[in-house]
Amino acid sequence: MSAAGRAAPRQGGAPGSSPVPWDPLFYEKSRLYWPIRPRAEVFTGCAGWPPVEDYNRALGDGFPVRFAEQAPRPRRRRRRAPVDPAALYDARIHVEGCVPTRPSNWHDFLNMLVWAAFPRAKAELHARQHRAIAARLEPGAAALPPARTRELDGLALLDEGGLLLLYDAHARRAPLADASDLRRCADEARDAVQRGEAAALVFGHALYESLLRRGPLVHAMAQPIPCEAPLPAAPDALVALADARLCEALRSPDTFAHPERSARLPLDERVLCR
Repeated sequence: MSAAGRAAPRQGGAPGSSPVPWDPLFYEKSRLYWPIRPRAEVFTGCAGWPPVEDYNRALGDGFPVRFAEQAPRPRRRRRRAPVDPAALYDARIHVEGCVPTRPSNWHDFLNMLVWAAFPRAKAELHARQHRAIAARLEPGAAALPPARTRELDGLALLDEGGLLLLYDAHARRAPLADASDLRRCADEARDAVQRGEAAALVFGHALYESLLRRGPLVHAMAQPIPCEAPLPAAPDALVALADARLCEALRSPDTFAHPERSARLPLDERVLCR
């Protein structure tokens, strides 16, 4: 997310539900965890929540960002001072290479795992959000603009609730051509996945969080990504391809600027898994 002070989402459940306790085998709850599962397995031996510093150790030296424990927000409001652009969430990531992270928090832990799987796309996403926010911030402003642009809405939806649908550009039909028809989109995606002409990868960490407990069906913002070569069979190669292609898409200023035009797909194994 891009706000300087993020609202803490409830831990792995709907409003009013109790927090989901630490579960080192959480990825066994759904096959949709497959893109981040190899990274999650590093923490299988943790009896309790791993400290944030362990995230950096697991990612290893040379990873493009580091994760730093986020200090608790003060209870009392301080006198409003001008917004410091360098202190905003996306600036911390893009400029400092530091991801503020709440400890013992599913949302932020899953965000780290998405970073581990899709480092290029995540870096480009936050760089673009940083540029878009900085361009709107007047010098000396005491607050961010009250409403986001449609581009920032689209980027936030991708970050939290995005799903990538890689497909063979030479397939008989490009999936999700008519985004207005939810049932047809789901049928096209399922058929393409079953034929091996497409692969669905959950990208948004809020989507992964929603899989921690059973609840109402969630729909993801789907991004079709054409690939010139046949899709690789190896899961790691498929994730690497998705990372590279999404990074390329994010470099185009026109992408994700109109989220209302994007297709939606149900977060359902019967549709998204082969």
